[in-house]
Amino acid sequence: MKVNHKSEQNLADQLNQVPAQVDDGTQPSDMSPTSDQPSDRCSDGCDQIDVDGIAGSNQHSTLFDALDRQEFKPNDFNTGVAVDSLESAVGYGSLIRQMQAAFFDQVAFYRSEAGGSLPVDEARTRAFHACENEEEAKLLFESLMSKPIHSVDFNSLSELYAGAPRVAERLWELIKKEGRAEFESGHLAANTMFPVPHMKQAWNIARFLGVRESFIDDWNPQGATEVALIDMLAQTYFQWQYWLEQVVLRSETRPRSEHPDYVEWKQWNEEKKKTQSWSEGYWFPQYVAEQSAIDHAVQTADRFNRIFMRTLRQLRDLRRYSPVTINSPQQVNIAAPGGKQVNLSGLEDSKRRS
Repeated sequence: MKVNHKSEQNLADQLNQVPAQVDDGTQPSDMSPTSDQPSDRCSDGCDQIDVDGIAGSNQHSTLFDALDRQEFKPNDFNTGVAVDSLESAVGYGSLIRQMQAAFFDQVAFYRSEAGGSLPVDEARTRAFHACENEEEAKLLFESLMSKPIHSVDFNSLSELYAGAPRVAERLWELIKKEGRAEFESGHLAANTMFPVPHMKQAWNIARFLGVRESFIDDWNPQGATEVALIDMLAQTYFQWQYWLEQVVLRSETRPRSEHPDYVEWKQWNEEKKKTQSWSEGYWFPQYVAEQSAIDHAVQTADRFNRIFMRTLRQLRDLRRYSPVTINSPQQVNIAAPGGKQVNLSGLEDSKRRS
């Protein structure tokens, strides 16, 4: 399973992959999902809108009108909830709860000292500015479409929702779809392995994805659960490689040591160092000895090796105990007690004749 990673592109680029609606509001025939294209949770074709061919400065405005044309109907999970609950009224697929939590966080910020210690009413006013008309909603939508996906926040979606709720819902579904693509492509797992900018070198990401794709070629994962286990295999394999390297470095090479002049300076400025070089706290961290550092690396490498093997067994057991499905069988032989084989095709033919 290989999916192109596009999470750093504008949302408009994501919309350029599927056909647009025609002038009479009907859907073209090639918009229906095919067997090899899994449908998203959005059930009304929200991801079936394309801005390909819509050029010029009115591109986002035209896309806004297309997203706002039809009523949004999320394909909610069948989960039992109380009749008078918020979930019963708006559905689990709605992003209202997320926007509500973002609003509370923003109000809390303005109420804090860092936000100016504002009164409650003023903090609420500063935290939320609803789009008052369609033109204002279109301007906000154009601003969101110009950003990378990871820069879109719930406060902006909440403001857009107040003026164009269907556009906000569909935009949220598109963001979720891109999040799924990041998971399936392996970049979510890769970013977890290399969380800071200086670690996100092209070679590091390429090595990780290369190992992951090798595992995928071996196992040919079916479904998201097996893909997640493949990600765990690749991550634990990389961690094992790292700590095994640390074992070799700590046991076979010379450790770095402090310069003699610096050691002398520390001894001469011991009292000053204690008062100025340490942050507030109640105890000093202990430095490990050389042998302890080697033992720690060995134990950590062994730990990740065991995690790798455990994940591998889980993937194997998932395949072993899954029900067997045979599509369009011509002839199936099943071993019966005593070592005999039963030909099911022959039994079915006998039943038909009788």
